[in-house]
Amino acid sequence: MAIFIYKKIKERDRDIGSERDKAMRRGVVLGVSIAVIIVALIVISFATLKGAPVVKVKAEVATGADGKPVLKIVDVEQSEVNPLKAPRGHSTTPFPSVDAIAFLNLRMSCYWASAPYTGNGTYEFVIGFLRGVKPKKGDMIRVYVKVCDARGKTLASASRDMVWK
Repeated sequence: MAIFIYKKIKERDRDIGSERDKAMRRGVVLGVSIAVIIVALIVISFATLKGAPVVKVKAEVATGADGKPVLKIVDVEQSEVNPLKAPRGHSTTPFPSVDAIAFLNLRMSCYWASAPYTGNGTYEFVIGFLRGVKPKKGDMIRVYVKVCDARGKTLASASRDMVWK
């Protein structure tokens, strides 16, 4: 009788163990399936992601005959960048600085871009648009660049217009 009970207990333990193994396998398969679906959705969303519109500006600063800076905007072009790398906030560069901003159809709809003012040279900026703002073909973009002294006073400025293509 004791041997019979012992065999029954062994069979029961074996059945319980196999049920646990089946449940564990199902859980692992379910977890892996969910992970694969999430990764696939992320890959698909990045593959269909369109570039974020930006304005690239190149400006030159030189010293004039009177010793004051003279600013000239050399190049303004539209471009696209990866949305994750697009400017998403105003620059926090302290004065003295060279600052740039773009106006879309004469409305401020871009983030400020700036660089420390180090004297004569070429300054390059990437100006990003505010969230939800995307220029359309034919929109007018006015780029405004200025040189500021240590107190924030404008020493020189220039502007240039372009049409979004």
